[in-house]
Amino acid sequence: MAQPNISSEKLKANVRRFMVFRLLYSARFYYPVFTVLFLDYGLTLEQFAILNIVWALTIVFAEVPSGAMADLVGRKRLVVLAATLMVIEMSLIVFAPIGASFLLFLLFLGNRICSGLSEAAASGADEALAYDSLSALGREEDWPKVLERTTQVVSVGFVLTMILGAFAYDPDLVNGFLGWLNPEWQLAENMIIRLPVILTLFTSVILLITTLGFHDIDTESGSTLKAHESERTSLLDPFRQILVAGKWTLNHRFVLFVILAALALDSVGRQFAVLASEYYRLIDIPVSWFGFIGAGMALVGIVNARFSRYLVGNHSPLFNFLALSSILIIGLIGLCFAIPYYGVLFAIGAFGMMGMVQFQSSYYINKEVGSAHRATVLSFKGLALNLGLGFASFLYTSYVVFLRARGEGEYSEEVLHDGIFIDALRSFPIYFLFLFVVFLLLGWFFMKPRKAVFEKR
Repeated sequence: MAQPNISSEKLKANVRRFMVFRLLYSARFYYPVFTVLFLDYGLTLEQFAILNIVWALTIVFAEVPSGAMADLVGRKRLVVLAATLMVIEMSLIVFAPIGASFLLFLLFLGNRICSGLSEAAASGADEALAYDSLSALGREEDWPKVLERTTQVVSVGFVLTMILGAFAYDPDLVNGFLGWLNPEWQLAENMIIRLPVILTLFTSVILLITTLGFHDIDTESGSTLKAHESERTSLLDPFRQILVAGKWTLNHRFVLFVILAALALDSVGRQFAVLASEYYRLIDIPVSWFGFIGAGMALVGIVNARFSRYLVGNHSPLFNFLALSSILIIGLIGLCFAIPYYGVLFAIGAFGMMGMVQFQSSYYINKEVGSAHRATVLSFKGLALNLGLGFASFLYTSYVVFLRARGEGEYSEEVLHDGIFIDALRSFPIYFLFLFVVFLLLGWFFMKPRKAVFEKR
């Protein structure tokens, strides 16, 4: 492999900056109060739902083109773009007027579009840059260690973010602390509503400065990407890149196998994560503990990272898929019983699944895919996970509508709501078992030698 025209120190710095990037990018202090914050600004529930749909659609449509652009014009540019968009998205709501208005909705709409574009730009580009740097150093085997270390750092950072973000949104705690420092220091409620967003804006600026220190490399030609800056890039080039990478993925069935496995596992785990707060309420956990539970789930990610590293280093991909499937199905079945208080233990399987899927899919895809298509193929994985969650959400919503129509008039609204939630929760293990069987059949088909496939046809 040709060595890039860049010092080993800069390559090592890329790997360190990758860890810092992941830490700061996930350090969003408003996560513990996400829904409440939007509503306290003055948005309605209907507007909140519309904004989240816009956010999801933005990611879906921008995910793969952004990955192709990262492969064409350089990963650093896309990572810097992601950080810049994060600064813009936070700025839009830091300075937004509080109180229902059309301007407020427009500013939050801009926030959601910038957030979706930022997520898409970062997806794949940061990983590709870090892995290429390790590859240029001849240290590809260290990628599992880097992933484990990154997961540990992000998990600890997420815990601190969750706790501090929740505290920063509590007027009594904030003003009590300020009063302890100086009796004359007090913040108005309108300012306290903005505090988690202000903190996130601060970290996003640090993130942007961090990304400017990345060094892009071209591992194919052995030079920096500056040599390509003078070349004219057609608007059609990203789509040509997508077609080439898509054809490559279809012809390399193991990579397709990994993406399908990630979709099957992640879609069910993430769908429960979306509903987790309602599940906690159902099993009698006080709302005041929700933030600490979220922090605890983040700490579980540290253990999951070590476990995932052990699996990829000592077992086959199929064994690992079966192991993760077993963990998930045990957790999903346990959730169906909705055991007061202790039922939270079964949620670990669903939450842990998301981190382990990210770890193992990243390991296998980066190991198999060449640098020229790495970011694009990683964006295929990101798109698959988002589509999997979208389809799972659609099925869940449809089933809830069916259950509500069947039970209306028989019970009180509270009893009906809880009954519907539990019944819908019981569909999760059934849905995953269906995906599991379909995946094994498709995996068996895709992993057969090509000649055998043609003979079957």
